[in-house]
Amino acid sequence: MSIRLAEANRAIHAALAKAHNLAVNISVGVCDADGRLVAFQRMDETLVEADRASIGKALVSVRSGRPSGDEPIKGSEYFRAATVIGEAAPLIRRPGGLPIIRAGQVEGALGVALVTSRTWNAHLPE
Repeated sequence: MSIRLAEANRAIHAALAKAHNLAVNISVGVCDADGRLVAFQRMDETLVEADRASIGKALVSVRSGRPSGDEPIKGSEYFRAATVIGEAAPLIRRPGGLPIIRAGQVEGALGVALVTSRTWNAHLPE
C-alpha cells in the first residue's frame, strides 16, 4: 500500500503549520512508495530550488527507508549533495526528508526544504 492523497495533504498541512509557528517559509513534498509525487505545497518567498530539494529529500527517504540526512556526504556545498535523475528532482542527502512507515512498510516519504534568497546565498561557492 502507498500513502493516499488525503494522508499526504494532512502531512503537508502539519508541516506548514509548524513552519508558520517557527516563522519560516518552506516547500514540502510527499511522494508515494514508488517515488511518485503525491502532493506538494510551497510557501511564499521560497525559491524554486526549494521545490526540487523538498521532493529530492522525500525521494532519498522513500528509497532508503531512513531520514534523508542519515547518509553522510562529502563536502558542504548544496550541489554536491544532488544527483540528478533525468529531469526529475535531484536526490538530496540532507536533513529534511522522513519516510512514512506503516505496519513496517515504507508507504511514502515527506521532504521539507527551507530555501529563501537568504539561505540560498549561504550555499553558493565563493
